[in-house]
Amino acid sequence: MAATASPRVCICVPVYNAAATLAATLDSILSQTYKNISVIIVDNASTDNSMSIADRYAALDGRVLVLRHRENVGAEGNFTRCLQLASGDYTAIYHSDDIYSPSMAEEQVSFLELNPEAGAVFTMAAAINENGSVGRVYRLPKELRGSAGGLYGFPEIFKAMLKYGNFLFCPSVMVRTPVYRDYIRKWDAGDYLSAADGDVWLRIALRYKVGIIDKPLLKYRISDSSFSYHAARRKTGPHDMFKLFDDYLKGPASGIAGEKERNDYALLVLKDNINRSYNLLLLGKRKEARVLLQDIFSTGIAAHALKSLTHTKVILYGYALFILSLVPLSAGLKKLLFRLRF
Repeated sequence: MAATASPRVCICVPVYNAAATLAATLDSILSQTYKNISVIIVDNASTDNSMSIADRYAALDGRVLVLRHRENVGAEGNFTRCLQLASGDYTAIYHSDDIYSPSMAEEQVSFLELNPEAGAVFTMAAAINENGSVGRVYRLPKELRGSAGGLYGFPEIFKAMLKYGNFLFCPSVMVRTPVYRDYIRKWDAGDYLSAADGDVWLRIALRYKVGIIDKPLLKYRISDSSFSYHAARRKTGPHDMFKLFDDYLKGPASGIAGEKERNDYALLVLKDNINRSYNLLLLGKRKEARVLLQDIFSTGIAAHALKSLTHTKVILYGYALFILSLVPLSAGLKKLLFRLRF
């Protein structure tokens, strides 16, 4: 497609103290094979040299615009500003520490052009560390593989989330601009906090079909520069997504979750409890860790877990942690467990 005849894509890049990764991210965005893009860097009052990097790219490429907040408005406020800036036919909010495959925007635009009923399209991802080395490659949940055309409705998406959590990668999504600008309008964390993106995806899925390209077109950074990485290290409270799921189970999803889905959800909660107990053990809080592990002894949960090798491993992992919680851990062992965990 010639650039003049092709849909225009608005790519917003919310930034806060991303000097270590921003240049690599912008290189990957500006090297897209799809050329009819505009790039808006939205800085959230960074205190490092992120903006000098952004200004350099804006001076070199006329497609780049740099906007600044004078005061930090929070991550959700910065995402909301991106929604307000949405323009053109399609809008993507790509993160400032990830790497985007050269064909990503082109493949997403092609998908949305071929599927007018889709409100948004995601891709899968490969994890990278601070040096860019590739680790785990994420695949679409097996229950969703093979769907004709890669299109999914709310029931399919929500059932898969009850089993796997929020498997939709936030920095991979491209959305029809009116969906973001006129329907979502605000990135409102509310009671959902870190799970606010999951609420956005479910709201879109309630009204539109959602596309998923089952390719790791995104390199998703999990390192010291990643907020989610640090949050996982510290987390001893329940994951914010459970509040989101509970609300949907009482509301728009109340009629679609049967016994299997609720058992899947119980295992998802148990997996989170096991991860929390690990962090508590590292903090020396053995009693609190054991309390979180009680459900590993539930015969119902264990029976459901045995139907899946992945879930069986989760239960065995919980048993190992329970045994560790019975004895004091030396500083050396805690250090070893920390390295194994992260």
